[in-house]
Amino acid sequence: MGKEQVSESVMLTASSSNESGLERMSGLDFSTGFRHIIAPALFGMVFGILFQQYVTPQYQWPSPPQGAILCSLVFSPVLYFILVRDQANRWYEYTLGLAFPGLIFFMIWFSRWGAVFCGGYGALLLWVWISTSWGRFDLPPFRYGVWHAFAVDLGAFSGALLSYSIAL
Repeated sequence: MGKEQVSESVMLTASSSNESGLERMSGLDFSTGFRHIIAPALFGMVFGILFQQYVTPQYQWPSPPQGAILCSLVFSPVLYFILVRDQANRWYEYTLGLAFPGLIFFMIWFSRWGAVFCGGYGALLLWVWISTSWGRFDLPPFRYGVWHAFAVDLGAFSGALLSYSIAL
């Protein structure tokens, strides 16, 4: 095997390193950032404020992040058609993507043991990682749901903190 054949095989191996099957987009643009980072966080923030002000003081349950997660599951078909804009028959995959980490967050906030770290700070670190790495790809609806569940959780947590601090 000559030097030319070795360098050609190395180049072919290096160029086919994207084995994930996901198509790479050119980069994170404003539309992607708004639809998958800002909008789900604002959704969570609005419901976090509503639950902090009106629901949780009356009934002592659910906490604002839990309420926002429940509302995101109820409104998941609407969120799917507004934010993901994929095939109409795949909305249930998005709902499952919301439900999987949503159930974990729901249990974390329910346990109250380490909830601020696991449901707040730890989720923030994972959400930043997801937002910086997944934003470059066209993803299946399930992964968009996972991404949005983190945003809803953190938005609700920050909305509840904002509402609480203003009410003091």
